[in-house]
Order: sequence, then structure tokens, then C-alpha cells
Amino acid sequence: MHKHETMPSAMSETMLARLLEVARHKVVAGMAATGKPAPDAALQLAADLHAIAGEATLLERPDLSRAALEGEDAARHLAQDGARAVEPYMRSLRRLGYLLQEASDSLEAEGASARRPVGVAKAKLLVVDDSPVAALALADVFEMHDYTVRVASSFDKAVELFSSFAPDVLVSDVHMPVLDVAELCRRFRASAADRRCAVVLVSGRSEAELRERLDEIKPDVFVSKLAGAVAVVARVDAVCRDLRA
Repeated sequence: MHKHETMPSAMSETMLARLLEVARHKVVAGMAATGKPAPDAALQLAADLHAIAGEATLLERPDLSRAALEGEDAARHLAQDGARAVEPYMRSLRRLGYLLQEASDSLEAEGASARRPVGVAKAKLLVVDDSPVAALALADVFEMHDYTVRVASSFDKAVELFSSFAPDVLVSDVHMPVLDVAELCRRFRASAADRRCAVVLVSGRSEAELRERLDEIKPDVFVSKLAGAVAVVARVDAVCRDLRA
């Protein structure tokens, strides 16, 4: 998010509360699994903590971000070194757990609500990107905020999911050389003609750079990835509340 932009207070508090809940669950599960440390589980935790660190940075909580990155590093060492790395791994998770509890207590003391926004929990999103890695990364962010998400990296797969998954919102990258985004959006809207739906387009470019393309496709919302993951989630939250209104 640009320095001159600020998240609405209630929105940022809700997103922080949800992040704390998810992170605490990951920490508890990670600590419980140290009896028989499994490399695959440790690497998955490392990936989860990396995502948590990124979200904490976007929510302006560098203390949580640093602690999550330390936990990520410790989890990777656990995956590599096994039992020899358990002690520093546990120490890093205890430190992160303490900071998460402290942050949660602070939110409660301030009267912040950790409840999810109305309607968002049941919203279904289809994320489309011709890069499977990019699609999964964005899907992970949405899943941390209680969305039900499917991903597609091809036109045919996306169209198949229009029918079998029936998403409420299509979240698609604007520029995909092997995928006609305008036709994709047209097919999505046609498939959802009997219900309310929305198209959200995202891109690493600015809205000004894409004006002609956006005028052609006419999405309900455009969000530049330059604004950060928090801004993307906030705009999708708003779209979903409008759909449920």
C-alpha cells in the first residue's frame, strides 16, 4: 500500500485479528509436531510462516513479521537437521506465540472485534493466473481470510470451475498471453446469469497503464498488486459484502 494510503481502522483491526488467529493455530500445531519432526511438515510450516510475515508487514506489525521470519528459518533448519534443530525451533515458536498472544490481548483490551465481515466467510472465489505459483500465492492470502478458493491456470480449467464450483467472484490477472481475459470474463458472467457475481481484475501495473484494456473488459473492480495483498483482500471483501447486500 502506498504511504499516502491508509486502511480503515476497523478493517485493519479485523484483518489483524484474523491473522493472529491463523498464526496462533499454525504455531500450536508446529509445537505439537516436534515429537516426531517430519521434513515435509516443517517445510509447510516454513511456507505458512513466510506468508504470515508478509501479511504482518502489510498490516504494519514489523515485530510479528520478524518473529514469523525467524520461525520460518528455524522450521527450515528442522526440516534439514531433524532432532538437532528442535531446541531453537521450539524457542522461535514460543517467542512468536508470545507476541501473537500479546497482540491479541491488546486488540481485546481496545475493544476490537475479531469477527469476520458479514457474508465473507461463505464467499467463493476463483483465482485465475497463467502462473500456477502466482495463482496459489494469491489463493493462500484469500484462504487466510476465510474465503473458499479454487485456482485455475488455463481457460478450460477456469470454465470447468464456473460450472462445478460456481464461484461468486472471479479474481483474474489482466495480462495472460495464452489466455483471453475478456472472453474469460464474458463466459463467467454468462455462467452466473442467474445469480449475483463480480469480476475483480488484478495486475502488477497501475490502473492508468491499463485504462484501454479495462475499458474493454469492464471489471466490477480493478486492484493494482502494487497496493499490496491487504488492499486486494479489502477490495474483495467490499465486493462480497455488496453481493450479499
